Amino acid sequence: MSKLIIVSSKLPFEIRSKDEEPCMTEKTGGITESLNAFHNYLDCSWVGWTGNENIQLDDDQEKKLYKKYEEKKCHPIELTGEEICNYHNGFCNQTIWPLFHYFTEYSEFNPEYWKDYKKVNQKFAFKVLELAEEGDKIWVHDYHLMLLPQMIRDVKPGLSIGFFMHIPFPSFEILRIFPWRKELLEGMLGADLIGFHTFDYERHFMSCVRRLLGYDNILNTLSINERVIKIDNFPMGIDFDQIQKDASLYGSSKNNSNNNSNNNSNNNSNNNNNNQGFGNLFDQRSRKMNQRKLMLSIDRLDYAKGIPTRLEAFGEFLKENPEYLERISLALFVIPSREIVAEYQSQRKMVDELVGRINGEFGTMKWMPILYYYRHLSREEMIELYTLSDIALVTPFRDGMNLVAKEYIAAQTDGSGVLILSEMAGAAKEMSEAIQVNPHNKTDIIEAIKNAFNMTAEDQKKNISTIQNRLKIYNVEKWADDILNSLENVKKLQETNLTRKVSQTITNSFKNKYRESKKRIIFLDYDGTLTGFHNDPQKASPDEELYDILRSLLKDKDNRVVIISGRDKETLQMWFEKLEGLTFIAEHGVWIKEPGKDWAMLEKIDRDWMEIIRPTIRFYVDRTPRSLLEEKNYSLVWHYRHADPDLGVIRAWELKEELRDLVSNLNLEIMDGDKVIEVKNSGINKGRAAARQLAKGEYDFIMALGDDWTDEYTFGAMPQKAITVKVGTKSTRAGFYIDSVDSVRILLKGLTQATI
Repeated sequence: MSKLIIVSSKLPFEIRSKDEEPCMTEKTGGITESLNAFHNYLDCSWVGWTGNENIQLDDDQEKKLYKKYEEKKCHPIELTGEEICNYHNGFCNQTIWPLFHYFTEYSEFNPEYWKDYKKVNQKFAFKVLELAEEGDKIWVHDYHLMLLPQMIRDVKPGLSIGFFMHIPFPSFEILRIFPWRKELLEGMLGADLIGFHTFDYERHFMSCVRRLLGYDNILNTLSINERVIKIDNFPMGIDFDQIQKDASLYGSSKNNSNNNSNNNSNNNSNNNNNNQGFGNLFDQRSRKMNQRKLMLSIDRLDYAKGIPTRLEAFGEFLKENPEYLERISLALFVIPSREIVAEYQSQRKMVDELVGRINGEFGTMKWMPILYYYRHLSREEMIELYTLSDIALVTPFRDGMNLVAKEYIAAQTDGSGVLILSEMAGAAKEMSEAIQVNPHNKTDIIEAIKNAFNMTAEDQKKNISTIQNRLKIYNVEKWADDILNSLENVKKLQETNLTRKVSQTITNSFKNKYRESKKRIIFLDYDGTLTGFHNDPQKASPDEELYDILRSLLKDKDNRVVIISGRDKETLQMWFEKLEGLTFIAEHGVWIKEPGKDWAMLEKIDRDWMEIIRPTIRFYVDRTPRSLLEEKNYSLVWHYRHADPDLGVIRAWELKEELRDLVSNLNLEIMDGDKVIEVKNSGINKGRAAARQLAKGEYDFIMALGDDWTDEYTFGAMPQKAITVKVGTKSTRAGFYIDSVDSVRILLKGLTQATI
């Protein structure tokens, strides 16, 4: 039976020192806690670093701790001091984190960091490969391990690998400055399923893959080396029911008038029973009598969280609205993080100074505007704070998801509370009922605080209830199940595709049918099928190998070989004039030339419309560098294969929209091919022309090969007994697919030798 292996930078249990003795402690909060709940539920294995940075373990201590890890089905990895410095503190925290959060000025492109990033990813790969067997699922997490999927794939290609990115994925304009950008993308593409929190991140990733690696996607699916890769978004959920259960222990804290405690901004009590912990932050009776409200802010110390701007906005709110003095307090909790990094030290200093200035300017003997704590919080303390707070202020500059926003809403068991949420947080996509703000716009935040303070109880309950219903359905278990089910579906799709791939066994069956047949017809597309693409379409001429293959096919008197192409008749005539016996169908079915005969038109059409359409296409050639217009006898073609990928897609869409209006009364058709837009007379296509050829005789061997959208007409015109083969793995009517032009040539050579 296959098993699941979770792989993340850290295990859910870290090695810490307690009473001068090393011990294993469970991590709380955030992604690791959510995954650990799922880990326990699913009974799977977990690979990760112990988090041990400086605790020296003797043999007995290590044996004892590793035994506990084994009991938890965890497989620890240890890092050296240099790896911690260069990989964890360096590449992960000082290169990728700022870059992917759009703080490019803080990102350090140190080759030594990159060297150890590769080294540690390989260390993780060795551990996973020790544990994994064919058929197992590997679920890799986050930016610390972006190279890992391909490293695993290189050794065990049959494994099912999923990758989930928990932080934002940047736009192409950000990623393009990164020196090792292609290596990161290729590492991630080793996975079968790549997941992100939002469609924006997913879109950025696909844009980077297209622009940097040249891989196009169809319906969020990539085909690379015959392997289907699915890209999708899965917004991470929370353990809604557990949070509601924990929150219910505190009752309706905001309306509890029986808690007669003193207001003390320096209270660090850890007693969490019946609101005797952080409940002492605010006198509940005083709050009810004076309509004083508590606004909560919980964030890890990080420049991406926008804490200084949040404080400046709150200070300006008090200055501009003096009527709210002594009526609202901001409970600011900053979780210590990466304190050895200079930018984080600067952030803390800035926060400390702002808190001091605002409290000094507006505070009184009875009231402090900001209740500031720089400390870690337990899960119980966070739940209590959620239930105590009337408003949650969550305004990061950039955040992959932000689970605090979701947990705050889930903890409002009485249906009261208001969430102010940054539109730059991934959670904003699911929480439109929150008051959303631009975190860089202090005026926006000030207005949001005022609206939150004055929101009616009825509106609060309506908004809270709507979001809670959504969070309850899409919880952390549903999030994980959706990812694993999608991974399973991708593997099924890959397996289905493999059954249609032209393998040696299938090739042999083709040869047997070919050998046993008496009258054959073979339809061959040209560009992308018999020869590869060229920067200049007129330079994609046949080579000697192709001439030899066609000569061999034509030697057999039982064969009829049809080149069915979008090419103009003059080009085909020039390229194949030395070959006798070929049938040509040119310009998608406008012209035909049978052996020993002159070119003839299959359809009576005119060219007058070209004068109307040509200026429009030329306009788009001028607007799209490296695109070109090809004029055929009875069609106009706009090529954008070598244009900027994103610009080409946009211009193609714009051109099609403009052409639709022009062709509506001209009996014309717009064909959207492989990086080409072709305008031609309506009703003319390869399928119609191929059907006419089939009607001229009784064939017991029919084969058609093609590579793009226009060839689907040919495949659709073939009878059920025909062999239809698509070059590439795009969605197709064809019964089989083949990977490349080279493979097509090998297949055709094999057929010519089948009757020898």
